[in-house]
Amino acid sequence: VKMAEQNNGIVIPQRTLLGEVNEHITCPLCRGYYIDATTIVECLHSFCRSCIIKHLQVKSYCPVCEMMINSAKPNIKLDKALQDIVYKLVPGLFQKEMERRQTFYASRPGPAASATPEQRGEDTERIIFSPEDVISFSLEYADVTDADSISSKSSDSNESPTQPGGSRRYLQCPAVVNISHLKKFLSMKFDIDSTQFAIDILYKRVPLP
Repeated sequence: VKMAEQNNGIVIPQRTLLGEVNEHITCPLCRGYYIDATTIVECLHSFCRSCIIKHLQVKSYCPVCEMMINSAKPNIKLDKALQDIVYKLVPGLFQKEMERRQTFYASRPGPAASATPEQRGEDTERIIFSPEDVISFSLEYADVTDADSISSKSSDSNESPTQPGGSRRYLQCPAVVNISHLKKFLSMKFDIDSTQFAIDILYKRVPLP
């Protein structure tokens, strides 16, 4: 996000176009977006994993800076943080890559048995949505404990918010909705006084920021 200042002195954010960051998320070897982004530890240049492995089979230096690398035992590692950034920036890339892997392994049961769920295109833990996507999910009330969802901001207050009755609520909203929006929705829906109580939204018992 870029910042731009108007004539009245107010600074407002401007959306960065994908083309402006393309050079930072594309592989120097294949010129496509990173897939299984892999970084050379010594020089920190990144490539698609398959691209850099093929390169090191015939050459022993970094394709970008030409730093010498031990091709027999290259010091490279998967860069999941970079890969997540690429998947989130490029609409549809994650879904297309998972579909491609599923198609590839569908006719190869032998290799599929030893592959990880992500390698087979069955990654259920990491879900990447595009801003244009509409998602559906459920919210349900968690029992109040020391670390659970609704806690009083005032240590001397004996009041507690009205429990929603344990019913599960299903919501459909844009994928770009954030946690603060959900908290405001719950506060209005169940008439929770935000000056007295804080709302936490948890996933697998862990509060979401």
